[in-house]
Amino acid sequence: MKLLIMFPFVLSLLANPKEIVSGKLSCRDFKNGKFVLINKKTNKKYLIEKSKDFQKEEVFDLSTNIKLQKDRYYKILWKNDCQFTLLLDLTKSQHDEVDKYINTHGGYLCTIKKIEGKCAIIETQFEGDIFASEICKIR
Repeated sequence: MKLLIMFPFVLSLLANPKEIVSGKLSCRDFKNGKFVLINKKTNKKYLIEKSKDFQKEEVFDLSTNIKLQKDRYYKILWKNDCQFTLLLDLTKSQHDEVDKYINTHGGYLCTIKKIEGKCAIIETQFEGDIFASEICKIR
């Protein structure tokens, strides 16, 4: 009976021993789940929900926690486990000419550069401009 109880645990260790034993997150852990991004410069908090090839963003005022705009939906095109392109889903999100321009010029290229604990530094590029942000996994 003990063998039957231990069998699934042993299988999970064999499937991915380093990540399970160490408890460290990898790029794959940032493909699905719920995340938070805090931007103190703009006084905004972003709640991000990812599920495979889609991303939903909710934007809140950092001081009041009041929702600032309607949710935005993105399509995710994964290049590898640590790099993806974000394109605004124009059928689900309010958009303007800037959003259309970004989509028609390839979208945002995002690269997970560093992972510490439950947070990742993501470098975002568009037309030569690069900015970094930190997202933290909350679920």
